[in-house]
Amino acid sequence: MRELSQRSDALGVLSVYVNADQRHDPNLQATGIDLRNRYRELQRRVSQDADADKRRNVGAALERLWPQIETLAVAGKSGRGRIAFAALGSDWIMRLESQMPVGNRVVLDSGPFIHPLLELLDEGRRAGVVVVSGDAARLLEWRLGSLRELSRLAQEYIEAPHERAGQIGGGPAGQFNTPVREQRQARERDRSQRFLDQVTHVAAELSRERGWERILVSGEERWTQTIVPKFPQDLRDRVFVDPRILNGFDDAELAAAITEWVHAQHKERESHLLAQVRAAAGTGLGALGLSEVAAALNAGRVAHLVYDPEVRYVGTVGRDGALYGGDERGTSPEATPEPRLTERLVERALQTGARISPVEGAAGGTLGEAAGVGALLRW
Repeated sequence: MRELSQRSDALGVLSVYVNADQRHDPNLQATGIDLRNRYRELQRRVSQDADADKRRNVGAALERLWPQIETLAVAGKSGRGRIAFAALGSDWIMRLESQMPVGNRVVLDSGPFIHPLLELLDEGRRAGVVVVSGDAARLLEWRLGSLRELSRLAQEYIEAPHERAGQIGGGPAGQFNTPVREQRQARERDRSQRFLDQVTHVAAELSRERGWERILVSGEERWTQTIVPKFPQDLRDRVFVDPRILNGFDDAELAAAITEWVHAQHKERESHLLAQVRAAAGTGLGALGLSEVAAALNAGRVAHLVYDPEVRYVGTVGRDGALYGGDERGTSPEATPEPRLTERLVERALQTGARISPVEGAAGGTLGEAAGVGALLRW
């Protein structure tokens, strides 16, 4: 993402996002028409550019690229969300796809338009899924709309070496025997506990190894109530229980059910994040507004950047590379206007290892007074 955000081209970089969900548009005819219309509109705008050389060169590059861009709307290929970035002045092109849809976009700018991709990656973060039943468990990973099984565990059945029949107190004086049924139940409980211990151990190891930030557990209530407390304490707040019993779902149904849950959980997380940023601002560990956030990014203090992708932030960039919001120029009189300040904020966040969360609607809600931009700080 950092390398992509820093790429530029003298003629411009074309960014194309295509929603290729074939469930409601099997042949992608409507998608193809929409893509063609957006592309032709871009060509029309380019043809009106006052610079004759730019108009000719950019127009020729767009004509050259169209056959490749057109394939993004071809049915029968994988990927509900299809993305392409292409430099007009060279043969560089990058294509990406995911099982999560994206909104249709055709953008020509000096660099890649990466905000929809950031939104996709943020919502598509890895999630662990544990589907448990009385005799087996499946451990899966959800990422970007795709579900992949990583492990399948089966509860072993161990035949008892002997069972002592009789009723309690039914033997000789002073001797008490356990009934067969109670022996079997005790053995089943021990076996189930060992099995659930194994499931949570494997899930915890996978979570740490693969960076799961959320773990969904599904099964009958007697299993989920038992398994959740068995997770290590440091993972406990990442574990969620799905009230739906997903054991009988096939792979496609399961992927759809998990994706539905991820969308809902992501909305809750965004709401919590915005509230957290606002609360942190009062303690000195948060920044609100373009000016404070830009200053914190300049100092490398930002741990988590939040912004509204629907807002086009503008500002200036100093000769030393420092970012300033609005008309601010800091101590550098040679600061130049930057109409794409959002891209510079994202670049700086990537350079300093900060996490980035684009949150649509932030400017009209919790961070309304801050124009939808804020940050959690490292110090």
